[in-house]
Amino acid sequence: MPDELFHDAERLQATASVLLRRLNGLGRVFDHEFLSVGLVGRFSDETGQQQQVVLADSAEVGDRAFVAVVATQGDQAAAQASPPPPGPGYLQLAEADPDAAEVLEILSKPDSPPDWFDLYKVLEVVSQNVSGLPGLKGLPRLKKMGWVPSAQLEAFTASANHQGISGGQARHARMSGTPSPRLMMTLGEAQQQIGALVKAWLDWRRSTSRP
Repeated sequence: MPDELFHDAERLQATASVLLRRLNGLGRVFDHEFLSVGLVGRFSDETGQQQQVVLADSAEVGDRAFVAVVATQGDQAAAQASPPPPGPGYLQLAEADPDAAEVLEILSKPDSPPDWFDLYKVLEVVSQNVSGLPGLKGLPRLKKMGWVPSAQLEAFTASANHQGISGGQARHARMSGTPSPRLMMTLGEAQQQIGALVKAWLDWRRSTSRP
């Protein structure tokens, strides 16, 4: 974060809020049960000005997107040989890529995990980003990427849409037909699958956007 922001409380809070939402979105990518973190405290800088801070001592991400390592002198060589955590790279991508930023924004709901509507929006963004086609018209191309099994994507769209699977949480209220058991998944399973898809997509975007 640029040093000059620490002398502009309004810009600092706005910038920190955007960054925090993206962090919360990444938390949900790596762990669908991730609890979002908020701006809840303050600190005084060297000039005595009050600034917002994040208290995140209860936040956990299962796949270690952000890792702090403390090494003894004998372990320094091994620590230096370890690859850097991917979290900062994902945030850099979101800064440069509007689609990545939008996906993390959708996943960062502060009060509850993403629902079927949120997850479907994420799938639409990823599908269009990969294929260039609107909505889910690019889903066949997305399936060919192999990031998650095609059967899981089919089960997700059926479960998200059909009231016979997801009840009142479904995107539609009067879809016809009887859903097949092989096309059923719970919301928790859907959150895991979309999280896995987004992680693979972010990795792909990072690799293809490098000069």
